Amino acid sequence: MTIAALDRITRSFGPTLANHDVSLSVLPGEVIGLVGANGAGKSTLMRILCGVTEPDSGTLALDGAPVDFRDYSPTVARRRGIRIVYQELSLCTNLTVAENFFLEEPGSTRSPLWRAHYRRLARAGIDAVFPGSGIDADARLADLPLGQRQMVEIARAANDPNLKLLILDEPTSSLEAARAAQLHDFVRRRAGQGISFIFISHKLREVLEIASRVVVMRNGRIAREGGAGSFTVHALVDLMGGDAARGAGSAAASAPGSPGPAPAREILRLGGAVTAPLGREIVLRAGDIVGFAGLEGSGQRDRLHAIRHANPDAGFVSGDRQREGVFPQWTVLSNISIGALSRRPLASLVSAEAEAETGRHWAERLRLDPGRLPSNVLHLSGGNQQKALVARALARQSDLLLLDDPTRGVDVASKHDFYHVVRQTAETGALVVWYSTEDIELLECTRVLVFHGGAIVRELVGDEISEESIVDTAFLAETAADPRPAAAVLPARASRPSGLLTHAIPLIGLGLVCAALAALNPSAASLFGIDLLLSSAVPLVLIALAQMFVVGGSQIDLGIGAFAGLVNVVSATVLTEQPALGVALLAAGLGGYAVIGALIEQRRIPAIVVTLGASFIWLGCGYTLQSAPGGMAPDWLMAAVGWQVPGLPTSLLLILAAGLCGLAVDRSRSGVVLRGFGNNAAALAQGGWSALRYTVLRYVVAGAFAMAAGLSLTAITTASDINAGSGFTLLSIAAVVIGGCRLLGGTITPAGVVAGAVTLSLIGSLLSFLGVSTDYNAAVQGLLLIAILGLRTLIERRESAE
Repeated sequence: MTIAALDRITRSFGPTLANHDVSLSVLPGEVIGLVGANGAGKSTLMRILCGVTEPDSGTLALDGAPVDFRDYSPTVARRRGIRIVYQELSLCTNLTVAENFFLEEPGSTRSPLWRAHYRRLARAGIDAVFPGSGIDADARLADLPLGQRQMVEIARAANDPNLKLLILDEPTSSLEAARAAQLHDFVRRRAGQGISFIFISHKLREVLEIASRVVVMRNGRIAREGGAGSFTVHALVDLMGGDAARGAGSAAASAPGSPGPAPAREILRLGGAVTAPLGREIVLRAGDIVGFAGLEGSGQRDRLHAIRHANPDAGFVSGDRQREGVFPQWTVLSNISIGALSRRPLASLVSAEAEAETGRHWAERLRLDPGRLPSNVLHLSGGNQQKALVARALARQSDLLLLDDPTRGVDVASKHDFYHVVRQTAETGALVVWYSTEDIELLECTRVLVFHGGAIVRELVGDEISEESIVDTAFLAETAADPRPAAAVLPARASRPSGLLTHAIPLIGLGLVCAALAALNPSAASLFGIDLLLSSAVPLVLIALAQMFVVGGSQIDLGIGAFAGLVNVVSATVLTEQPALGVALLAAGLGGYAVIGALIEQRRIPAIVVTLGASFIWLGCGYTLQSAPGGMAPDWLMAAVGWQVPGLPTSLLLILAAGLCGLAVDRSRSGVVLRGFGNNAAALAQGGWSALRYTVLRYVVAGAFAMAAGLSLTAITTASDINAGSGFTLLSIAAVVIGGCRLLGGTITPAGVVAGAVTLSLIGSLLSFLGVSTDYNAAVQGLLLIAILGLRTLIERRESAE
């Protein structure tokens, strides 16, 4: 019985026919090699098989039973044992390795010690596929190099206990040879146990080595399928693209680049420790195509990025399109033309006609259809997105072009176009420095520098350049440094947590402000003084935590201060006189926040628009209930902040309690999902998580903290004013930024937010002790925000340069 059977599948996107009458079946224990040029329809067909995309026509059967596409989704596919590892990684880079494993299998444990369980699961899952990887389960994904992130992505899907079919889309595009060999061994081993695989790769020799059956797609159809032994690399190239792709069947088929007639002027000089094993400096000149080779983690990629940081005007192409590549909200034209605009004076005018001409020129050179220039860049296939990045780098017209594994996930025909453009670029007098994970690509270079241990151990020139010499040099250097066999896989380099000093900045700032207050007025350090100073900070801490959870979703709430003011009014009027009605109104306010979340998600209205509109509603309701300040706090509410613990300031305890509540929510299972949506919402949606449910939850949590802020205002002031929360909205955003949160990307820091909010609250007291009018309060708060942002930027730049 087949694991899955697609029959006569057709799917179009506007005028583009992605799949046309495609039929594909998968047997138990079968490894299918699926190949085709970029845009051949492979990804669309796999998205249909995984429930992400619904076809226009055709049928699907799983385990012999028909499936209704209207009821088929990624969640159903996963439940039926079908998993996919996408070419564009679907990890959340703001989460740890273990947290990413949790997102894949949230139901594998109900233990309160769930984090320890997922650490063990992550370690075991990664070691099962990539033994000796050395990847830390507590490492944040953003701190891992691309190859290690790809290893995590593969291991995470392969770890599914219900797995029947695993689809691997370009799984070795960022893996060095030894890690790719480990993956091949895993696939063969699991296939022998009855697990099926669909292996999509542009590395044709790899496909023929691992697949039991090969399926070739071209122009949305299956061109041919059969046993792997019935194909050769040249036959596959012919089937995929004919004569246009034949020359790109392997990089070796293309003639190496030539410096050409350009004068051999010096562009770069490498010396010091990096060339110590050679005993001489290396001069890189105009017209050179210089390859950086070596085993994974040998320092070649780090050296490329060091050159990039030292030469900000250089053209740069990254193979990591998501993190260092495309601008996802822009058109193809804008993604290309920004390369040329970046070299123009800041105040120069931009001509739409000149911009379009620039885009067309470089698109045509790379055989990128100029008709796609107005399209969003994400509507292109992965290979065509990469062409846009190459065009952007070339449009800078710099004399230095840096290539960081630029053809990762690109089909052979596109690689052929790319090699041709690289040679042309060198012939015009530019220096090309090229790092690639495919040694065969380096045959296109005029010189190859082989790295080991962060240094260059050999320079290959002209006829010396061959796959054998590159591999032999890399492994011989490794063997000389380590007596283990050359085939042994070295552990990956340990990742260094990023941003430790950055996260400490708000705490340092708070400490300095507190020290200054104590020095100016020693009574500020007394129990009474601390309680008095911190009492006004309690509402801001709560409302900043509320804003933090909204920012964690890469959004901003412009109505949060007005909502706290409304709660202040309700609690000092209706809640005092008619408690039941007051509770109902507060519950309705929280329900209003749930409606805000639903509107933002369902109607795709920007959060700042919805929350700004909501702020007027909150203000209008507040003025209706109380046109002028007044009211009285309920006795029980004043008692809630009137208790004391001997020797400890009550306000400090309330702030710590608020911070612990924020930390508890953030560290909970739901908190992980909320941060995941803030970082990579598309990946979580494809993984079966409900965007609507968690957007509503995000705003309910924010509303609950804002409600607590409004109640604390009433308890502290014992009265109410609808305008009491008007200043809190911008202050909460400032506290979140000072606290180390990112406005985009789902990175939040509860402890930093608390510290930032308290610091901002104490500024007024500090000015008063200095004899400065509190009219300057806002100005000083703004200067503090700018100073901290500037310091954080300097630290992050230094860390990235290292």
